[in-house]
Amino acid sequence: MNKQKKDGNISWTDYTWNPVRGLCPVGCKYCYARAMYKRFKLDPEIRPASGNFEHLRKFKKLEAGTKIFVCSTIEIFHPEIKPMWRSLIFKIIRESPHLIFQILTKMPENIDRPMPDNVWLGVSVTGEDELIDMWTLDALREAKAKVKFVSYEPMLDWLDTDIFFDWLIIGKLTGFGAKHKPRRHWIDELITKARMKNTAIFLKNNLREIMGGKLIQEFPDANL
Repeated sequence: MNKQKKDGNISWTDYTWNPVRGLCPVGCKYCYARAMYKRFKLDPEIRPASGNFEHLRKFKKLEAGTKIFVCSTIEIFHPEIKPMWRSLIFKIIRESPHLIFQILTKMPENIDRPMPDNVWLGVSVTGEDELIDMWTLDALREAKAKVKFVSYEPMLDWLDTDIFFDWLIIGKLTGFGAKHKPRRHWIDELITKARMKNTAIFLKNNLREIMGGKLIQEFPDANL
């Protein structure tokens, strides 16, 4: 379990918890985790992390409301993640009701269970393929979770949608130059639409150059 710096890449969480290790099989071209595995020649085998299923004792010591991003480097609902591993992860989540566990997926069609009330369940969209993104949003609509969110990151193109659920995260693609820099008016329009839906908004720190000034960094009501 790793504590996140507030100015780091995952500024919307307090800790990351990766109970499953290995090279993410989804294979997104912009994936920082895949790049990290290849750069440092880490073991690509998908496997339970040694000792990571023993975190319940550590979790009990954390302050109520602490946010933990689950499986930040791999897709938890990919078929290569064994159902038994997921069951162990969700057992720990259920036994830590004072904490908030954030789960972000690109494969909502594979969600195999209702989420405990202390899970914030999100999907990723990029604007690069409108049909896939809209299908992904529809799949989240069907999922059973108390709090749902959309992570529009990396924002690669405009997606004409007003489906945001309880929380909207927006961020740009880091480290690939100005070619993939989102337009300011895209972000402004999404903010306007999200405000009309009473959706909490979180602009990632990597948008500071585009937006200027203080960024909107809100969180949904954990008691929704």
